[in-house]
Amino acid sequence: MMKKNGRVLFLRLNESENRLDLPGGRIDNVEGGVPLEKILAREIREELGGKIKYELGNPLFQFRRYSPAQNKYNLLTVYDTKFISGKIKLSPEHTSYEWINPKEYKFKPKDFFNKEEFLAFKKYFSRK
Repeated sequence: MMKKNGRVLFLRLNESENRLDLPGGRIDNVEGGVPLEKILAREIREELGGKIKYELGNPLFQFRRYSPAQNKYNLLTVYDTKFISGKIKLSPEHTSYEWINPKEYKFKPKDFFNKEEFLAFKKYFSRK
């Protein structure tokens, strides 16, 4: 969860779904021995462009998301990440992005892939 000035970077997957997403992704099959920080750095480069500077923090919370293409659930871990600098250049995977103030934004279940994901974000932001 990339943060800047009290706001969180959320990506939009596409216009039709309009769901919120975070930068990140899966470990490729050939990355079994690669340190997690390097895998996350690759995902950030792929989804936000190579100019982004950030500081990776600790895990914040987890949730499950079903992948119809794989016919299985993936366990997602959200890390605390501080945005330092850079210009965001989205990959084709996402259509837009926005810096959302979680204290002002009214998150709804339809913003997320499933109820568990919505509740995980809601619980985390309610503690802040």
